[in-house]
Amino acid sequence: MTFDFSWLIGGPQGSGVDTAANIFSRVGAKLGYHVFGKREYHSNIKGLHSYFVVRLSDKKIRSNINGANIMVAYDAETMIRHGLEILKDGAIIYDSSIVNTTIDEIPTLENGYRERLSEFFNSKGKEPNVSSVLDLAKENGVKLYPISFRDTLSNIANELNNPKLSGMTRMFNVLGVSFSFGILKAPIEPLLEAIEDTFVKKPSISDLNKNAANFSYNYASAKFSDFQSSISKIDKESNTLLVQGHQGSALGKMVCGCRFQSYYPITPASDESEFLE
Repeated sequence: MTFDFSWLIGGPQGSGVDTAANIFSRVGAKLGYHVFGKREYHSNIKGLHSYFVVRLSDKKIRSNINGANIMVAYDAETMIRHGLEILKDGAIIYDSSIVNTTIDEIPTLENGYRERLSEFFNSKGKEPNVSSVLDLAKENGVKLYPISFRDTLSNIANELNNPKLSGMTRMFNVLGVSFSFGILKAPIEPLLEAIEDTFVKKPSISDLNKNAANFSYNYASAKFSDFQSSISKIDKESNTLLVQGHQGSALGKMVCGCRFQSYYPITPASDESEFLE
């Protein structure tokens, strides 16, 4: 049977969404799957909504597809924007603290989009809030998994006797990745290896994130064992590389004989040029 699976995570720009997606992608590749990512972000440095969709398949992937099988939402805007994109028999892992948030309490929603959302919720006889999105998603056959991300982080901090850890909300992304692989019943070793690869130059940060991953993975796999989808390791196709878009284009330029590139220091030009250097 063909395996084809998409995972979505969103959050404020600069909060670590890309790091989470890169870890998820590394795990997918380590498990032997082809990986394709779709990254969307605003042209500001920090604060506005961004999201990343990672698609895994045992066949070659040429593009992204609409919808996702699992979504991680630790902020209300991600739920409002993407909650109804989750496919039947999929799952939404979300922070339980965002349930009562209304669209008027999300300042980064564009006015026109906010108006269209109000019309949509009115047409469904629903209040314009996160709770309504969850209700509609459940009606579509989506599993709902509420988790307090802050409480989870506090529990990890207590377990490690590291009070500072409870305030490191940037780790929400690693928690989300780990919750996801927990409900997917994936082997945990590739997850820990991917975290180590990601933070290879920061061993202390790597250790903290691996501890958090262990805790979150075990929590989700025990509490949410009813999720029907699962992922296992398969034989990896030989001569394959996991590269980001800027790395792929840079390698292509080198192969084609590029010897000079000027650039303005902003994403993605700086990413590609620094890789070339």
